[in-house]
Amino acid sequence: MRLFDRLLKPNISKLENHGDAEALAKLVESDDRRDLRIAAIEALTRIGSSEAIGPLVKALSDSDGEVARAAEKAVAGLGSAAGAALIGTLGEQGSDAALGMLLKLGEEAVELLRAACSDQDETIRLEALGALVKLDARNNNDEVLENLFRALLAALGDRSAECRVLAATRLEALSDARAGRALAAQLKDGDDTVRTACRQALLAIGEPAVPHLLDALADRNANSRRMAAELLSEVCRTEAGIKSRRVALSALLDRASDSNAEIAMAVHRALEIIPSEAVITEQLEWLADPERSDHEEIEEFLTRMLAHGALTAEVKTRVAERANALGFHLA
Repeated sequence: MRLFDRLLKPNISKLENHGDAEALAKLVESDDRRDLRIAAIEALTRIGSSEAIGPLVKALSDSDGEVARAAEKAVAGLGSAAGAALIGTLGEQGSDAALGMLLKLGEEAVELLRAACSDQDETIRLEALGALVKLDARNNNDEVLENLFRALLAALGDRSAECRVLAATRLEALSDARAGRALAAQLKDGDDTVRTACRQALLAIGEPAVPHLLDALADRNANSRRMAAELLSEVCRTEAGIKSRRVALSALLDRASDSNAEIAMAVHRALEIIPSEAVITEQLEWLADPERSDHEEIEEFLTRMLAHGALTAEVKTRVAERANALGFHLA
């Protein structure tokens, strides 16, 4: 039997010398002898052509642990040259090993993964985005972080709701103010889970998101206006400065008579929730400044605040009396 085995044993050296990656790949996939399969993997590594890379990557998920480890060692030796083949396996059964190898490539894999985020295959886009997130978590590298940020912004417009949710969720963790505009624009997303994820991300950004929430408050989309009103009330209730509260209150007053009853109610609640006394005190101080040229606008703002009903009777009386003392009559 030993002689018979030797006669039938594939000549791996000959196949390697001929650069026959296809025949070696078949050995890796189908031969039942572990030593021959590992020898074929080593031969493919030495060939190192594009034809050899695919079979090596495929062997990463082999059911035989020793064969899989030999393939992993081979792919690691190829470095970034194996990147495209690794990307191509994302989303396939047993692709965890390929994903692990991509993560080991680190920064070399970033551009490949960013490109994969635009792949036609939804699963590959999702896997690539997830891999970028894991890369950032492992490396904490500024360049990787920036590439991830750009990929996440692009993914907010992905046709897959799952990708959009993943992007918004990760942007929440980053809390990067630059994402405010894109996240606020997605408040009109047709998918409720995406809107909820964007809402949480905007809350994480906080006050820097206020200008973008004001844009959303003026949007034609009802979901956008309603959620913007709710978010303004939450963001401006505690952490926002006087300026942000002032512009938010003014914009909300513009929306107080929204034709959509649900939005009008959300606006009314926001006007009641956002602390306004500091804003009103500031406005009265400005009103007392003879050098200011915007007294008319200040009067209008204070008049609208008094008329809306968001202030207590005590505050209303105090504001009116102070304005009258300055020579201004608030209607």
